[in-house]
Order: sequence, then structure tokens, then C-alpha cells
Amino acid sequence: MDRIIAGRFPTMIEAEAAASLITRHIDRSNLCLFHNNPPGQHGVLLMGGDETADPGAEHAAGYAAGSALAAGLTAGAIGLIGGPVTALAAAGVAAYAGSLVGAESGLGDKRVSPKLPNRRPAGIILAVRIAVAAQEKRVIADLRSSGAMDIEEATGEWREGDWVDFNPVQEPQLVAA
Repeated sequence: MDRIIAGRFPTMIEAEAAASLITRHIDRSNLCLFHNNPPGQHGVLLMGGDETADPGAEHAAGYAAGSALAAGLTAGAIGLIGGPVTALAAAGVAAYAGSLVGAESGLGDKRVSPKLPNRRPAGIILAVRIAVAAQEKRVIADLRSSGAMDIEEATGEWREGDWVDFNPVQEPQLVAA
């Protein structure tokens, strides 16, 4: 496994400028430039994407079921006055409306704040294989001075100028500031 330092840039022009700076002291075969898609768009799963569900919708189903039950029972009780057909129709409509309202309120619940993983944002990644340990600090300094938004450290497999086992959904290990 190789030691890798990578920086994220908003444009290819900025990443290439940083690569030019780094190639003054690192061989070009130890640099790799590539685009990282936004979270959720990596095509890791069979049906596409990289998430099985929206992390912000975690509690919506529970709210929907509870609201549907409460609204349906209330409407059914009120509808008994109008007879069984009216009670059944009122309960169905109220349960449906209650489920929509409950799900929506569950999506916006500010009391529940799920721990979302620190996901790697989209951008151009400039990865540098550190062949000599003494080069690492200089590479980090070059990335910082070139405007890298995030600088991360990793171990990975480097083959023929490419970081071949880069995992776009793995939480990045950011270099301390």
C-alpha cells in the first residue's frame, strides 16, 4: 500500500496549476488528476447512486404511520354519525391526508439530527503518491498554497500513475490544519 496525499479543487485549471507546482519536486508518474462526483451520484449500488435511502428521511415513515392512524380513527369516529359507508370513506381520506402530513413533518423535524457521514464533496482531485516520506510536508504545503479546499491523507494502491482503489464514498481523513 502506498501513502497518498490528495487535494480537492473546484476546477481542472486550478488542479493542473497545483500539479505543475508539485512536479517541480515529485515525478509526474506519482500524480493523478480525476473528477469526483457529488455524494449520491457514484453508481456504487446496482440501481445507481451510492445510498439506499435519503439520510434526512430516516424518521418520516414513523411520523406518517402515527399521523395516519390518529387521523383515520378520528374521522372514523366522527363519520359514524353519517353511517358505515360515510365512516369508511372519511377514515380513508383522513388516513391518507394524515400520512402525508406526518411524513412531511417527519422530514422537517429539527429535534432529530441524524449523524450524517462526512462525505467527500464533488470536485477535481489531485492525488499524489508519496514515494519518499520527506516529500509529504512539501506536497501538503503546495496543495494549500494552490488553494486546495480539502487535503486528505490515505493509503491505497497506486498503479501506473493512477490511484486504483480510490473509494468515493469512504469518509476522507483530512490532514490537520
